[in-house]
Amino acid sequence: MRDYEKLGAFYLGRRWDAAGQQTVGEPLLYDSKDLTTHAVCVGMTGSGKTGLGVTLIEEAAIDGIPIIAIDPKGDLGNLLLTFRSLRPNDVRPWIDEADAARHGRTPDEHASSTAKLRR
Repeated sequence: MRDYEKLGAFYLGRRWDAAGQQTVGEPLLYDSKDLTTHAVCVGMTGSGKTGLGVTLIEEAAIDGIPIIAIDPKGDLGNLLLTFRSLRPNDVRPWIDEADAARHGRTPDEHASSTAKLRR
């Protein structure tokens, strides 16, 4: 069994070598015993806050750790949406057209991008 498959070890991905602009071999693990009662994730747009939050929530769920997530933008609620094949047409009814416009995309383009990201 790999270390990150054990309960209590949250797998967050692989370490990033900024100088070499690549991931390095060892996994980045977080010990769930280090979790406190509260957390805040802040950063610039596109910096990976939602991705980190999703990973932490998934790992906590695997370990049976309860989560209360306050997500004013609604990104995390989209995790409840599951689609068999993640085709753009499956995702399109759930696309917020204003969000697509903020990303400089048509709703169809945003659906395609979202489907690709979720796959």
